[in-house]
Amino acid sequence: MRYATAFIFTFFLISPCHSEGGYVGVGAAFNSSESFDNQDSGLRLDWGATITDGIDLEWSLIDFGKSYYDDPKLIAPDLTDSDESNDSPQFENIGFGTASSSGGGSYQGISNLHTLGLSAGLKFKKRVNDWIQVFARASFLGWQANTSMVGIYGASEAEYATVDAEGNALPSGDTSIISNYNPCGNNGYCRDIEEDGKTHYAVDFWYGYGIMAKPYKWLALRAEYSITTLNAVDFPKATLEGFTTSMEIHY
Repeated sequence: MRYATAFIFTFFLISPCHSEGGYVGVGAAFNSSESFDNQDSGLRLDWGATITDGIDLEWSLIDFGKSYYDDPKLIAPDLTDSDESNDSPQFENIGFGTASSSGGGSYQGISNLHTLGLSAGLKFKKRVNDWIQVFARASFLGWQANTSMVGIYGASEAEYATVDAEGNALPSGDTSIISNYNPCGNNGYCRDIEEDGKTHYAVDFWYGYGIMAKPYKWLALRAEYSITTLNAVDFPKATLEGFTTSMEIHY
């Protein structure tokens, strides 16, 4: 990771050198991902330096938007079924988290995450005619993802509904020293959201290719398909794809 960080820093240092011009552009990023149940679109800001007719140095600020997991489905135990595997609560469609079948069942995991990135890389261009170019881009992407966490708790069985710290049953109606309440403050079904979960950081590769039209020397319309795989410790490895349409001002 430190080598990629040094590479990005070096790009910033050499950007003023040997440049034949530059550009800045902004556009909408229509993102998708098979790694999540739902994916927001985002925004993208590009700027660069033209090194030769065929190569640009390019930097980008990218907001990938929020990525969402659906809540896992809690299946209550079926005590009338002779199959012992159905005697404990179960969770289906688990995203990135951990589930327990103790008590009424519980799950803790990521509900959604919001990914932002800063990239530096090279864009290789080829002229098709006087005002159309095709290009391919390869960049290092330094990103952070802020997570929101969800906790889901099933209703506890009656014999475990009111116990003290030693696990002893309390007299009926005595709720003064109950120790096994869920975060919602009861023993029923609970969905608890923690908005400020862990923030993850990493550096990965980000690739793109597309087409650019320049109706004027100072103006370009750009369309690009891009893909990156976010990979970090204790983080759901996820592939994000995007289709960006943007407008650039060249100088």
